[in-house]
Amino acid sequence: MLNILPIAIAVSDSVPEMTPSFIAAMTLTGLAVVFLGLLILIVYLLLSGKIFVAIGNRGKSAKKSEAKPAASAPAPKPAAKATVPKAAPSAPVEDEDEIAAVIAAVIAAMSAVDGKNYAVRSVKPVRRAGSGRSAWAQAGMSDVTAPFSIQ
Repeated sequence: MLNILPIAIAVSDSVPEMTPSFIAAMTLTGLAVVFLGLLILIVYLLLSGKIFVAIGNRGKSAKKSEAKPAASAPAPKPAAKATVPKAAPSAPVEDEDEIAAVIAAVIAAMSAVDGKNYAVRSVKPVRRAGSGRSAWAQAGMSDVTAPFSIQ
């Protein structure tokens, strides 16, 4: 059987006393090691995130380049911008027919400016997403949370 008592006595002579300077040195060493580990972890996660985003963007750009035709058409020249007078603020429009007429008028104005023929095919009310928010609230929520979305 192994008697460890003489070994423990020999080792206890080499252990320093618990002085305030020893405690402070051990505390600072421990904190430094922990923060260095956290710093290394943060750098690793940032670099891996950049690598995965670059890989994802490379895959998207390869798909886009495959989808483009070999011969590209010349770019159309920009049309002159039409000046639209600002309308006076009015009460909210409640009639759906009036809303459809306003949308059709805007589309007609866009057709005249661009020189293309646009048409309104149908006007349907917007179904709210599962959140129950209005379209404006949903757009605001999307803008606010965009920096946190996974790409």
